[in-house]
Amino acid sequence: MKLRTAVTLFLDLRMKAHTLVPLAIALTGLASVLHAQDTTAAAPDTGYAEYHESPIALPLGVGLRIPTYDRVNGLALPWGPKLELNDARVDVDALITYRSNLGKWDPSLEGSLRPGDENELRFYVGRGTFSNDAWIRGDLTNSAAAFFVGSDSRNYYRGDRATARFARTITSSGLTVTPFIGGNIERDWSTGSLAPTKSPWSVFGRKGDLKMRRLNPRVARGSITSAIGGAAIEVLQGGLEAKFDAMLEQTIRTALKPDCSGVPTGGICLQPQPGNSFTQATLDGRVFFPTFGTQTFAVKAHAVATRGSGDAPAQRFAYLGGAATLATVDLLALGGDRLLFVQGDYTIPIDRIQLPFVGSPYIGLRYAAGSAGVGGLPSLIQNLGVGLGVSFFRVDYTIDPAQTRSPFSRKSAFTVGVSLSL
Repeated sequence: MKLRTAVTLFLDLRMKAHTLVPLAIALTGLASVLHAQDTTAAAPDTGYAEYHESPIALPLGVGLRIPTYDRVNGLALPWGPKLELNDARVDVDALITYRSNLGKWDPSLEGSLRPGDENELRFYVGRGTFSNDAWIRGDLTNSAAAFFVGSDSRNYYRGDRATARFARTITSSGLTVTPFIGGNIERDWSTGSLAPTKSPWSVFGRKGDLKMRRLNPRVARGSITSAIGGAAIEVLQGGLEAKFDAMLEQTIRTALKPDCSGVPTGGICLQPQPGNSFTQATLDGRVFFPTFGTQTFAVKAHAVATRGSGDAPAQRFAYLGGAATLATVDLLALGGDRLLFVQGDYTIPIDRIQLPFVGSPYIGLRYAAGSAGVGGLPSLIQNLGVGLGVSFFRVDYTIDPAQTRSPFSRKSAFTVGVSLSL
């Protein structure tokens, strides 16, 4: 009896197993299909995920910035992190710049704060090597000229500086005006020597007195505190492109003394009077427009005017001379707190000739006039030139038509120019 009951129970379980197994398989398959279709819980759609990048970044992956090269600093290599917040509303660079020829590590903090779309506060605090001649050539062009042919179109001085400018941008159809006001505090001293025995390396001109070993002017040693103001104007209408920059500096306090180190006996050494105040205006303009067909005309001008109880210190001097300004004048041989320079270039492309990668060659006609001095503006030196160029490369022949020329000016000059401005 017990045996029969056990057999009967076994048969019932077997029949139920035959019924339950297919059902279990079917349910498992259905669950698998449903699970495969609903993947949001296990694997969210990363296309809608929000990523929060760090506000501190290292440009180029390691923090390096674009280096420059010149006859005083040698290689100037900036390094440091960048802080950027709220869609560039806060943009700050904390940099250390290594200057190979000076063996210096210069710290600086610079950047901008943008409280609105039209307003901007720019600031700089740090130690560096400064020049008033950056208008002549851009950093890239000047670095290439110094490295390859020893032609550095800037004079330099060293200093600690703190500058702040508040600007507001006003735009309309084809016109942008950006007035600014600010202040500047600096402590300056000369760099190098009047006859440098050590100069950076260059392919050509390493030992030339007008090249990498060109004399670097002394500047007054001490501090200048001043208020600054001005405006930048950009015009873009049709084929006309124009840019003007104007700055006015009014000193509040000066504490300067002469730096005559290295001046030979009988040499000239500027003697600034303690407490001298001055007002200096600097104007720079560039205009470009088409004329007939593909021909174009470009004008650039630069002017410096100074007034005050005495001459401005040498760290406020501007200079002229060389292929990028007056080709028949020795490189930066003219300088002072008064300067005027005007140059016009008429470019005629040879459209029938099309060269690979660089396009059509062109003929360039150039007129330039300028002068610079301390306390007054001497007679202008004029240059007439004709050149042949292609893309960023140009060769010019220039003459000085005057019957009596400056001691720093020659009758003619043959120059090779390269423009790498971005």
